[in-house]
Order: sequence, then C-alpha cells, then structure tokens
Amino acid sequence: MSENLIYADLNLTESTRPRLQKVTDVQGTTYAEVKVQSLDTNAADSYTLPDHPTANSPPDSKPSSEEALGCPQDWEQNGEKCYFFSPVQKTIDWNTSRKECIDKNSDLVIIDSQEELNYLFSQTRSYYYLLGLKFSKSEKKWKWINNMEHKPDMFTIGGDFTDYFCTVIGHDKVETASCSGTLTTQNMCEKAANTLERQKES
Repeated sequence: MSENLIYADLNLTESTRPRLQKVTDVQGTTYAEVKVQSLDTNAADSYTLPDHPTANSPPDSKPSSEEALGCPQDWEQNGEKCYFFSPVQKTIDWNTSRKECIDKNSDLVIIDSQEELNYLFSQTRSYYYLLGLKFSKSEKKWKWINNMEHKPDMFTIGGDFTDYFCTVIGHDKVETASCSGTLTTQNMCEKAANTLERQKES
C-alpha cells in the first residue's frame, strides 16, 4: 500500500466524518491519525499515517519540550541556569558590575536554593564574586535584587558589617564586601538557560 493516500469524498454525515488528530512520538516524528466510525457495526477503525510537510506548509519551528537546555559559549550551566564567571580581576563598583551583566542579557546572581549555593561554592573556591545581594539601609535588611529578603537559614553572611553593604561568594563562604569593589573581586552573572535550538538561532 502506498504511503501517499488520497481520500475521495465519502459523503459521510457530520457525525461520521473522519477526525484528524496529530500525534508526535518520542522521536519527534509526526503522524496524522484518522478515525472513521462505521454506520453498521459502531466499530471504530484507526489509521495512522506519517505526516509529511509540503513546500507550502513548513514544519513547526517551535522547540519541543524534549529539547535539552543549553548556555552560550563561555557560560557554565547548572540546572536551568547559565553562569558567567569573569576571568578578569579589576576594581569596579557594584552598579558597574550589575550593568555588565545586564549588557549580557543577564543579571547578578540570586541564590534561591541550597543546591545552587553548593554549586557556586564549588565554582568559586579560588576567587570572590559579587552577588546580587545588598544591605538596605532604609529597611535594615539584606535584600536580593529581586526585592526578596535574604533568608539566614540558607547561609550566614560573614565579615565587616560597619561599612560593607554588598556581598561576595568565594572560598566556601559568603561575606560582606565594599560596594566600591576591590581588586580581589570578580564579576559573576546568571540567566535562564535556553533550548539548544534557540541558542543556534541567536
């Protein structure tokens, strides 16, 4: 039997006309399923045919949920996030550091799980990296750049609390740091991982 079948008008009533349903299997191959209800036996016959896109109907370009997540070159992936660890040591203030991240379509790092904290500890053993966590003088609270309050049960902040109102992570700890920056502090950014398909297009 040929794969390319042509169906003539069967003069079926509205209730017995074939119903088309597109089904995608795990390999990403799309099929068209045709179900025809028999008038005599009330039995349903099902036929599954490969759905080949024509020149006038390009295949769906949306990435499927099965595509893996990926990060741009020079970024490290952990779960659904991408991290950029700057190799450059230079004295830049916290606002400039954040702008550098924003220019990369990202932002300073927000730690929102113990797993992420452990990952960052493993990646920052040799240097200090600025975090998106600052002390709000007006509220007298440590707050993340998304306006969420820091939870001390996740980690404690060590260091000088007199005039250091920013934070860094490195050497297996989180500490206060000067918002003006120091030569021992490097920049670190994060953003959500995208599908590999979208990474190729960008």
